[in-house]
Order: sequence, then C-alpha cells, then structure tokens
Amino acid sequence: MKAIVKLVILLFCVTAFSQEQQHIEYKRINNNLIKVIYYFADNSSAVQSEGFFNNKNQLQGMWVNYNVEGNKTTIAYYDKGKKVGIWTYFKGDKINFVTYKDNKLIGVEEKTLVVN
Repeated sequence: MKAIVKLVILLFCVTAFSQEQQHIEYKRINNNLIKVIYYFADNSSAVQSEGFFNNKNQLQGMWVNYNVEGNKTTIAYYDKGKKVGIWTYFKGDKINFVTYKDNKLIGVEEKTLVVN
C-alpha cells in the first residue's frame, strides 16, 4: 500500500514539474508604455500575442494575436484599457471587422477573401 501511495505522489510531482511555463518578455518603451510579448508555452520561439501596457497596467494601443503557425488571428486596439477602433479577426477565408467606441460594440462587418 505504501508503494502505491509513493508512486502516486511521484507521478503527481513529475506531472506538476513537467508543465511548461509561458515565456513573456517585457520592454519599457518610455515612461508611459511597456511592450509585452507572450510566447506559446510549448514553443518558446513562437509569438502568441504582443502589445502594450500603459503606466497604469492598462492595455494600450495595438495588440496582435497569432496562431502557432505565425499567422495573425486578431488585430485589436485599446485606449486606457477600453476597446476602441476597428478590430480585425482573421479566420480561414473570412475577415471580420468589429468596431468599438469606449468599450462598446458599434458595428460588425464580415468579408470573404477572394484569391485569384
């Protein structure tokens, strides 16, 4: 019985320590902005998202999200933590444009990509 308990504890410890941590880079641009790059946990060289925080830790400016292949999935804009402007979502052959003003949804438009 003790051997089984020890084995369960050992497996739990190995599993807990084998989980990879997400790599994050921070770079101060000036007194008001910090650029942040998040990498996928299972591939520390592939960027998952990147953008800026202001000096009050609020999302600021343009943020871009990527899939594991490195393709853009979302381009978003923030002003002092609030959603603003036109956000662009890429999915397959469609692009969605979602417009925000002061964190409120204003409009949605979908377009289909045509490749010749």
